[in-house]
Amino acid sequence: MKQIVTYFAAFVLASSSAYGQATLSVNCYNSDTPFNSFAIDDNVIEYSLCGTQPAFYVAVIDPSTCSAWGTNYNGANPTHSFGNMNEGSCRQRVEYYFVFNADDSLQLAGMKYMIQNIPTGHSVIIYTPISYDYNAVNAVNTDLIQELENRWSPWVIHGSDIMILYSEQGNANSYVEETTQNNGQISFSTTICNSSLSLNKNVIDDKLLVKQDGTTFTLNPDLSIDNLQILDAMGKEVSFVKSENTIQLQTGISAGVYVFQATASGKTYRSKQLVSFE
Repeated sequence: MKQIVTYFAAFVLASSSAYGQATLSVNCYNSDTPFNSFAIDDNVIEYSLCGTQPAFYVAVIDPSTCSAWGTNYNGANPTHSFGNMNEGSCRQRVEYYFVFNADDSLQLAGMKYMIQNIPTGHSVIIYTPISYDYNAVNAVNTDLIQELENRWSPWVIHGSDIMILYSEQGNANSYVEETTQNNGQISFSTTICNSSLSLNKNVIDDKLLVKQDGTTFTLNPDLSIDNLQILDAMGKEVSFVKSENTIQLQTGISAGVYVFQATASGKTYRSKQLVSFE
């Protein structure tokens, strides 16, 4: 019997913006699980992989909005074209990481160019799900290896373990490497977007959803919710049945991210769910 696993994360979109720091969390596995992901304040920004080949996954967070760069796709983000593999060839939507295959010299050259041209103050995250092999990458593109060595510990870059690399562009004291595995998983978290546009901490805990049981979800009974919508990762509406505070998703849904959004008392609430079957 399939078991459905869901990560809950909720936030409220108010009419005015709040300033404050946020928490970045990254999970990297030695497998192709969809739980390879990164999140800001528990809100999953991007998840899963684009194929099972060894690759570098690069994410960039803009400190002025505390939001991730999106890929060049269908007219969106035209300046974010770095020779990355997932420019329209993975999921048919804007993605919030840039994938560079570890055995493609041109893609790795594009990755080097991207890293060198990220604006000062932006957060840079690089992770290597499934596997990483220094010797293989160095044989394909030594210039990228040298660029990574100039920023992070050569001891880590010369290794053969999956890793998470983090830095704040232009801050020489911000470089961090994480390689410690626990049951095939590496986890890393840090504070980002200090004094920048971020989510209001006072409303983060005001959840739209309070319970999940399989494909049944329970809405927060303290909210007078109306105009409820559920969208898949492509922005298409997903059908459901609502009975008081209980929501039942349609049968046969696919694993992935689903967004629940509703209005209550003049505010818009949104909860992004990462759903995977095990």
